[in-house]
Amino acid sequence: MPNILEGIRVIEVASMAAAPSATVILADLGAEVIKIEPPSGDMWRYGHMTPGLPPTRIPWTTYIQNRSKKSVALNLKAPEAQEALNKLAATADVFLTNSPRKVQEALNHTYEDIKAINPKIVFASINGFGLEGPDKDAPGFDMTAWYARTGLMEELRPKDGDPVALPVGVGDMGTAATLAGAVMAGLFHRERTGKGLEVSTSLMNNGLWANGCMTQAALVGAPPMQKFTRTGWPNPVTGGVFKTGDDRYVIIVELNPDNIGNLRDAFGADHLKGDERFATPQSRLKNHQALFDEMQKIVGTHDLSVVANRLREFGVNFSVVQSTAECTRDEHMIANGCFPEVEGADGIRTVDSPIHVQGEGIEKVKPRKPPGIGEHTLSELTALGYSEDDIKAMAEAKAVGLPR
Repeated sequence: MPNILEGIRVIEVASMAAAPSATVILADLGAEVIKIEPPSGDMWRYGHMTPGLPPTRIPWTTYIQNRSKKSVALNLKAPEAQEALNKLAATADVFLTNSPRKVQEALNHTYEDIKAINPKIVFASINGFGLEGPDKDAPGFDMTAWYARTGLMEELRPKDGDPVALPVGVGDMGTAATLAGAVMAGLFHRERTGKGLEVSTSLMNNGLWANGCMTQAALVGAPPMQKFTRTGWPNPVTGGVFKTGDDRYVIIVELNPDNIGNLRDAFGADHLKGDERFATPQSRLKNHQALFDEMQKIVGTHDLSVVANRLREFGVNFSVVQSTAECTRDEHMIANGCFPEVEGADGIRTVDSPIHVQGEGIEKVKPRKPPGIGEHTLSELTALGYSEDDIKAMAEAKAVGLPR
């Protein structure tokens, strides 16, 4: 059964998270992705060994960033390796990189370099802070360019509290989806015109987009959003977070003012019927602290299972504040195919990419086990016309890496 990007060949010269995650999305949609990495491997292959990250002997970082790809190990500082990269680029539809501009220039894979080899190429790039301005060459990570620089870190800082850490890869993964979408737009342009082009995005742009509502408010002169503690949220019925008797949390988001009765009835709070303090949206806002205290008193007397069942039974719009581990066991997420099994990986599951295409005869590729470093160096270079002796000599010169 064909996939929507079947026949599209992607050359990836990238490391870490955002750019390699974009090519995972393309691979899931059927593209052939050839990952170019140094003979020592993309450093993020060893991310699971980083102090502070979840410890395990399974290299989980490579399952989310490198699955379903091929690996060709090239030392791009060597002229022979650059020549091999050029030959690969000549066969490709997409060339995707997160190399800093100065590295692209030093190692001869700028858009101008690749376009000269393949005029129809869709050249996709990502960096920290965009292609213009004083910080265009500054190193950027999602913690800095996406989170701290764009106001998100300050927006999420609790009242009277310190800034909170960003979960690993949050900004990278959203930015990856943007870059994958940009590639699709580039391919559509080429389909219409027959011409290649350059597309790009940055962590900074995506952080601003994620913080777009608050940024738009600032652009029209609105003051910053006021900060609140959990217990001081001004509209407990819409956005109130409540602690259960077993120290878990639920968030309630009821936009319909008529559903306050459902919320009350879910817990048999008959003593609140007819209470003028909570009769209208206006009075609830005025008396929000008293309302929160009443709701918290009721929720806090029950364990999470009771609270969730009652809210569900009475049609209240809410969510349990789940842990990441609970998500992996969530029946609804599993039913939506969020955690497909990786072929050839002894039952390991992965996180499905977020783009779904429904159409007759179209389906996503089942995730395949990430390649070993340089696993496809020999086969891909042989296909380009290199002899085994040529490749052996390149390996001895440390221009390429062969499977270990």
